[in-house]
Amino acid sequence: MLVSLSVFVWRARPKTSLHRLFTLQGLSLSVWTLGIAGLYNTNHYNLSGSLAFAGASLIPGTILMFVHHYPPESHWPPPIIIKLTLLIGVVFSALSLTSPWVIVEFTWKRGELSRTTGLLYFVFAVYFLAAWIEGAIVIHLKWRLARGLERLQIQHLMLGTTIAISGGAATNLLFPLFTGRSTYAYLGPYFSLIWLAVIAHAIIRHRLMDLRLVIHRGLTFTIAILISLAPVIAILALFWPRLSDHLTSDELVGLLLGMIAVSLLIPPIRDITGRLLDRYVYRTRTNYQRTVREASRALTRVLDLKTVLSFVARPVAESMQAEGTGVYLQSEDGFALAIGESHRAKATFVLLERVPEVIGAALRTLKEPLVTDELGREALTDDQRRLYDVLIAHDWALLLPLLSEDAALGVVVVGPKLSGDPFFPHDLDLLMTLANQAGIAIKNAQLYTQVVLANEYVRNIVATIQSGVVAVDAAGRVTMINPAAERLTGLSAAQIHGVAPTSLPDPLASALLRTVRDGAASTEPEITLPGPTTGHPVMCTTSPLHDAAGAVVGAVAVFSDLTPLKQLENERRRAERLAYFEMFAPSIAHEIKNPLVAIKTFAQLVPRRHHEPRFLEDFSRIVTREIARIERLLDRLHTMSRSTDRLPQRLDIRAPVIDAAEFLQAGFDEKRIGLVLDLGDEPRFVIGDHGEIEQLFINLLINGLEATPPEGSVVITVLATDAQVAVTVTDTGPGIPAESLEQVFEPFFSTRQRGSGLGLTICATIAASHRAKLRAANRHGGGAVFTVEFPAVAVAEASARK
Repeated sequence: MLVSLSVFVWRARPKTSLHRLFTLQGLSLSVWTLGIAGLYNTNHYNLSGSLAFAGASLIPGTILMFVHHYPPESHWPPPIIIKLTLLIGVVFSALSLTSPWVIVEFTWKRGELSRTTGLLYFVFAVYFLAAWIEGAIVIHLKWRLARGLERLQIQHLMLGTTIAISGGAATNLLFPLFTGRSTYAYLGPYFSLIWLAVIAHAIIRHRLMDLRLVIHRGLTFTIAILISLAPVIAILALFWPRLSDHLTSDELVGLLLGMIAVSLLIPPIRDITGRLLDRYVYRTRTNYQRTVREASRALTRVLDLKTVLSFVARPVAESMQAEGTGVYLQSEDGFALAIGESHRAKATFVLLERVPEVIGAALRTLKEPLVTDELGREALTDDQRRLYDVLIAHDWALLLPLLSEDAALGVVVVGPKLSGDPFFPHDLDLLMTLANQAGIAIKNAQLYTQVVLANEYVRNIVATIQSGVVAVDAAGRVTMINPAAERLTGLSAAQIHGVAPTSLPDPLASALLRTVRDGAASTEPEITLPGPTTGHPVMCTTSPLHDAAGAVVGAVAVFSDLTPLKQLENERRRAERLAYFEMFAPSIAHEIKNPLVAIKTFAQLVPRRHHEPRFLEDFSRIVTREIARIERLLDRLHTMSRSTDRLPQRLDIRAPVIDAAEFLQAGFDEKRIGLVLDLGDEPRFVIGDHGEIEQLFINLLINGLEATPPEGSVVITVLATDAQVAVTVTDTGPGIPAESLEQVFEPFFSTRQRGSGLGLTICATIAASHRAKLRAANRHGGGAVFTVEFPAVAVAEASARK
């Protein structure tokens, strides 16, 4: 057995030094055991004794090296001491085999083994004990430092080694050293059996040295049979002398075989008979493990509440063979019957539509099974007495609470067993295990029903709204698209469901993927979804979807078609233009009539004064000036009335601002006015027409140029937030009179004597067409401030579209 264990450890990892040292340790014990066996079973006493001493000399050295290398490796004693200890053991082993310096001879005197020791025997004994104590200290120190499984492994190793070496040293070294006799030398090797058993146990149960020892089922079955035959063997051994006097050898063999056969047949016969009788009297033998396993498999496969309830009632009824079972679930007005069945035609077990109030009150605090018979044997309070009477009246023998999060969501009522047996502790353990699993399964089924209902609500709502809705999961796959989204994108749900959103229009796909990646909601005031003929302008809002822990699990985009709104807006603009012209038609007539009066007056004087050079000079100058005045007025009116046919584009607001500043830079330089641009380093994107926005800022800059005195300054600043991009034009002029701030954007209103009153009106018209807000204010310390606020567009998406 020692050799087998040693070879098994070596073959598991033959190249590992730890396994090699263990093998040397086991082989040393094997050689010592073989030598002791030779002393008692052969006539070669001296050879067997020398072999025993040779093996014993190697035992302490190999043990010390093994425990020193066992993890964690220790730094004490130094490696040189370890090697020297093993070398001394090898020398003693060689001397034991080749010389009489350690042991001279072994003899038997009067039935007792005796030996004659050599000159180095005492030195050998000191070496053996010192090396063993050193090894014991090392393994003890490692045991103190180790934790967890490693500590448990070292503990078994220390226990087995200590018992084997201490016992063997006591019977085969210390006792002969002090008495001169080897009376108990035969007991020494038996201590190695304890070492063998402890090491094997540590390998099987705790993976000592990371080894796996598999005990086949056939071997365990054989061992079980041998153990079961031990009483028969003991009885035969007790009566064998008398039986041998009265029976022949053949009869003794037959008796032995018959008793063995009877011993082996009794258990299966007993089991089969007991099973048949139990079935006859309605007493079941439930395989608890199989029942729990099958119930768990069934409860974890379904989420439909009715199916779950049937899986809850069935194992309880089959395992207990009760007169009836019922499952009640909590509702708004108590516990209502969900499923139940009575298993006998004339059973006294009664299933009610609702649990009586006294039982419902008890269920609110019930955490363990309630057995009616056990309740009746206690000293009852008034409430408990009423509860007991109700249970007896309806023949409810057992209440099993269905718990979820330590709260009762239902109860399983069980009638008496058909066999008449009580509910034993193992029955209650099984039923409570089933009830705990059923509580979780029922709670999951109820939550699943709520989720299905909520999804149905959401699906119906999403299907009927006019806005498009598209949802994606964390991986970007499309999980939902409603009919409105199908209409706006021109894609069908069957076409894109479960695929990457790259099949969606680019602006929509980019917004969804960005929200999944960043986890932040975003709003696009206007994007264009391509269509078969023309695009659909839509306003798109994307929002992240989070789980209970706050992690992003997807995103949803809601986008509304702006086409009807665009049409209404165009109609509104037409109406506003008509209202404008109705409002300032008299002003237009007045502005045109004044230059015409001057021209008419000079025209009437031409016949009489055409020969006067000065008159002709004045006539030419004034008529040209007034005609130019009329042309400028008409150009301004044309700018206000026209609408561009160009589609709005995503552009960096800084570009038209820079172009406007460059266009007027010479005028600012001529008047010695500083023009400062503070536009920032990052692009600020808006949706609009480059030319119109440039004209807006040209007008604002002209206004600042005309209002600012020499040596003054005009500053353009760009500021951005997530929602808007604001451009401010600030001058150092006299500012706007407080009473005129509300009128500066009205047609033909001007604070300057020669102003047309249409420049700021044109700015307001362009800003309104871009859904921007134009405001005028006075700067603290002097000067006017004009602010234009555009809806912002995300930089990343604008870059992607480029």
